[in-house]
Amino acid sequence: MTTRTATHDLVIRGGLLVDGTGAPARPGDVAVRDGRLSEIGAVRGRGTREIDAAGLAVAPGFIDPHTHYDAQITWDPLASCSSWHGVTTVVMGNCGFTLAPCREADRETLMRMLTYVEGMPLEALTRGIRWGWETFAQYLDGLERLGPWTNVACFIGHSAIRQYVMGDAAWEREATADEVTRMGHLVTEAMALGAVGLSSTTNKNHVGDRGRPVPSRLAHEDELTSLVRVMGASGRGILELTIGGTRPDRLAEIERFAELARAARRPVTLVSLRHNPSHPAEHRALLARIEALAREGVEIYPQVTTAPLTATFDLASAFVFFRFPVWKRVLDAPVSGWRALFRDAGFREEFRASVGRTPLFRGDTAPLRVQSVGAAALEPFVGLALTDVAARRGQDVIDAFFDLALEDDLRTQFTVAVMNTDAAAVAEIFTHPRSLIGLSDAGAHLTLFCEAGQTSRLLGHWVRERGALSLEEGVRRITSMPAEVFGLRDRGRLRAGLAADITVFDPRTIADHEPELVHDLPGGGPRLVQRASGIAWSFVNGLPVVEEGRMPEAPPGRGPGRVLRAA
Repeated sequence: MTTRTATHDLVIRGGLLVDGTGAPARPGDVAVRDGRLSEIGAVRGRGTREIDAAGLAVAPGFIDPHTHYDAQITWDPLASCSSWHGVTTVVMGNCGFTLAPCREADRETLMRMLTYVEGMPLEALTRGIRWGWETFAQYLDGLERLGPWTNVACFIGHSAIRQYVMGDAAWEREATADEVTRMGHLVTEAMALGAVGLSSTTNKNHVGDRGRPVPSRLAHEDELTSLVRVMGASGRGILELTIGGTRPDRLAEIERFAELARAARRPVTLVSLRHNPSHPAEHRALLARIEALAREGVEIYPQVTTAPLTATFDLASAFVFFRFPVWKRVLDAPVSGWRALFRDAGFREEFRASVGRTPLFRGDTAPLRVQSVGAAALEPFVGLALTDVAARRGQDVIDAFFDLALEDDLRTQFTVAVMNTDAAAVAEIFTHPRSLIGLSDAGAHLTLFCEAGQTSRLLGHWVRERGALSLEEGVRRITSMPAEVFGLRDRGRLRAGLAADITVFDPRTIADHEPELVHDLPGGGPRLVQRASGIAWSFVNGLPVVEEGRMPEAPPGRGPGRVLRAA
């Protein structure tokens, strides 16, 4: 509807206002002018564009706090598929893996790190990244010029600054005092530019090419302590750090996180807290300690997910078993030689003696299953546990695994739910008041899993179907809470004067779909995507991204998103 006497650019009328604060939802209107919320409630003035939101919830735009879009955003400014789920802001640069600062000579090193740690195909990175920066400032400026279709907020990454200061030595040794000082200068600069904080990892599973630990894992504890103090000296920022590294157990790691929070006088967000079937009560002890620390004034926010951690893969990709030494033979071989290697009895025996001893292949806890096949003759095996496939074929489970894939020209998709399979425990974790819901890992592990639909799953499955949280609290946990944690002061709430990031959804139908495989990476490579139902509209800084439920695929031109500078 258009009117000549419009006082607003946009008015969304007659919706259920869920304002992001946790306050009771109420019927009302939302008006937008010049990219900002101009009026909330009973809006009397007209809008150049008017939308009828009867039967729909109107909320602040959702925030995805854990993504790895750092590379993808340069060729996919839509940040698909987070934006399909009502997400209007993505936080990038998690786990210490950023693309800036980076000298031209180190580009391939950082791309290979993303390939091995985050499952991003090297061909896609090589073809797709639009390099044009060296410094963190230049990277942010480049994103601004790009004009993404979502807002982006960025960490400064520990591994990246180590590589920038130390070169290849970052992968080999501890830093000298002078090198730590130089890294500190980079952190100071990044915080002045609006970085949301410093990210790092000590996780033993984070290894780059040739099985080398990523640079941040070589850092002495004093190095990280020094850098978080530098971050804290800016008066803001948050440390993001992965769990699973330098301490004998997770409770001890929580104490290390608390030490860092005290040193910086700033919050810490830990990655991640999921229910582990091998330690079924561990999450309760960790959450209890985090709660006790909060009472002492030490802020720790575990990043959590509302979905099972389900990995999907095929043997046409070399990433899935890269952490096992036996798989180095695959990584070192040309793709044309993989089939011969998978047939080789000696290779299979090595695989059986290492990977084959894990729960993945035992079938007694979280069995590997056949999700899909390319050959019609193999359809009877779809949906079966690999142990059952082996029994039907009269084979050892490892032989069945490789033979099935080879008979299917490596097109067989296998799947396994690794963690977060106990729904009651998952609800205990994500409903805890300190838990930061998100952890989509969107932009990473592209053929292994896709959890970009965290927001849709929360509001559909957990809020509507299971009643684990109220609608108001569910929205708060993915809007104002992450905005406050990351210092994004003009996001996350429906309040006049704030940025007009808005998501309009149908609380009766919002849902995440099962991931599907598409081939749309640079060079035609595959990735998993996850679509949504029930997202009617989304607006970024007052301009539409999702319109009348239509998910944009490749929007033309410059988008309305901005590089958000934390404050």
